[in-house]
Amino acid sequence: MLPYLHTALSKGYGVVVMNPSTNTVSVGSEKIPIPYSSTPELHVRHVWETYGARASCSQVYIAAYGRGGSLTKHLVCTQPLLRSKLAAIAFIESSHRVETDDTQEVRGLLGTRAINWQRSKESPGTQLQDCTQLGCLSLSAGEPTSPAEQKSSNTAWTIAASMDTVFAFFDSARGSMPDEPAEDELMDEMSRLSQYAYAGAAAMSSAPHQREHLEDAEFHEEEEAAGAGNHMGSRSNSARSSRRSMVISTSMSVNDFDLLSVVGKGAYGKVFLAKKKHGRNAGRVYAMKVLRKQDVFKKKQVEHTKSEQRILKHVEHPFVVRLRYAFQNHQKLYLVMDYYSGGSLFVHLRKEKRFTEQRACFYAAELVLSLAHLHNMHIMYRDLKLENILMDSEGHVAITDFGLSKEDDEGSTFVGTPEYLAPELLCSQRTATSYGNTIDWWSYGVLVYEMIQGHTPFWDKNRRQMFQNILSKEPTYPTEHFSPTATDFLQRLLVKNPRQRLGCGTDGALEIMGHPWFEGVDWDALLNRRVDPPFKPVTKDIHGNRARTSSAALNANLQYVPNIFKQQEVADSPVVSVLGSSTGSGIMAMHFDDFSYMGSDIIGSRRTSVFRDSDIKMELGE
Repeated sequence: MLPYLHTALSKGYGVVVMNPSTNTVSVGSEKIPIPYSSTPELHVRHVWETYGARASCSQVYIAAYGRGGSLTKHLVCTQPLLRSKLAAIAFIESSHRVETDDTQEVRGLLGTRAINWQRSKESPGTQLQDCTQLGCLSLSAGEPTSPAEQKSSNTAWTIAASMDTVFAFFDSARGSMPDEPAEDELMDEMSRLSQYAYAGAAAMSSAPHQREHLEDAEFHEEEEAAGAGNHMGSRSNSARSSRRSMVISTSMSVNDFDLLSVVGKGAYGKVFLAKKKHGRNAGRVYAMKVLRKQDVFKKKQVEHTKSEQRILKHVEHPFVVRLRYAFQNHQKLYLVMDYYSGGSLFVHLRKEKRFTEQRACFYAAELVLSLAHLHNMHIMYRDLKLENILMDSEGHVAITDFGLSKEDDEGSTFVGTPEYLAPELLCSQRTATSYGNTIDWWSYGVLVYEMIQGHTPFWDKNRRQMFQNILSKEPTYPTEHFSPTATDFLQRLLVKNPRQRLGCGTDGALEIMGHPWFEGVDWDALLNRRVDPPFKPVTKDIHGNRARTSSAALNANLQYVPNIFKQQEVADSPVVSVLGSSTGSGIMAMHFDDFSYMGSDIIGSRRTSVFRDSDIKMELGE
């Protein structure tokens, strides 16, 4: 099992190993009983109660082989806390059996959260029919081909052969606990997953042409636990934040959702409030962004969509919006994301004119954590503005819209929103030089200033003059709005020379987090969402399996959506033409082998995000 332990640790899992077959230890010539290990059942219960139950985790994954399968089932039957946290069980040549006195809860857990792998003449990943006694899906691990492998025991060979698939299963099962799928749906999904994973975990993420729908497992902010062998443990925050979720293949269409309302409209389509009808997460409400392929192609945004898709697959952070599902048909791309019922910060600032410094500091603290995480992943965000910051029902904020983000530390293309553009980005168009993450910290300073003052620091209705202000003018800091500490903080951020700008040194975001303006912030508690937001929006829970959503609950979750959107027809209207062609070749030309959640201005935005090189040349002069 050493390869399992190594893989689990390398993926960031905490590990607890159980050794139920040993109940004594030799000291000299004397054998001394190991406490709480007189029987295998007592041993596994003691390890769980001592380590597993006390771990700061919300999900537990178990890998169990041979008789370990029976002991795992014993734990599931006897430990209610384990049942509540159980995300997945990987049985390998398991000896467990379903008994007549097993509860429906236990049977349900085995049927929906467990897979057994066993040696078989069937090709790897094939669903084996004789698995009724196990109470779970059973898949073939294939059989050994070399003479050396053929000499090994069934269990030893299957353990090695199924390892990649086991961890792929753990990745795909991550976060699926709140809303269980139907058993037949889960089995189909797991079978497909296994068939992909036997080609190697990398094949699942590098063969986009094999799938039309991508489903990303639900995200949970709490620590997680995982198992390898007969063991469990907790995952650290840093490991969780940097780890990529497995993306698995399922069949899905817009017909799997009820469209409740229009909540936004961009250059390439609409954004709907949509409720999933059935299967995993049935009754959950999402924001569904619908993009017309012909517009994406016509406006040359294909590369932006591909870049954003890659970013969304990798980024997992409590203050970054998550893509949950993505699928396509001949004319459109569908991107299903978390719905943030609190609206955008732009909507709130427009209503309240300005935020108190305390409130602005809270949002700024959450944003610095999200930007730091993006930069650690070598991603420049490049379009920070109030419209792209959404608020959830608790009052926490998250960055959305990665259509203009770039997946390296350097860029030269002119993109962004005029009021937030950094001086070096403007200069790069004059001198053909490149820029880096520094532009995000400039935009961050502009945004903090705007939250406190009520408008951006360099605004002018004449865009050319606004660009000149960015290049040469210093902001003013009225004392009735800005404390001395806030003024110092912003003066260090809004420095024209990026080399002297706060956050742009070798310590990066730590320079910003260490400024006195953030004195008293518990960064670990903030990252884990244990700090109460200064403002909580008025919303109502509309998640659930009810066939209809009450108008009162729906309206409560739409009150931060501009009326111009809510008044639009709630329909996924057909596309008249497909790049001027409805032929098969035209359809194939628009198929996205790997497509993305495409950024646009969607929730009450007043400012466009996309500018061409010709725009900047016109404004600044040749």
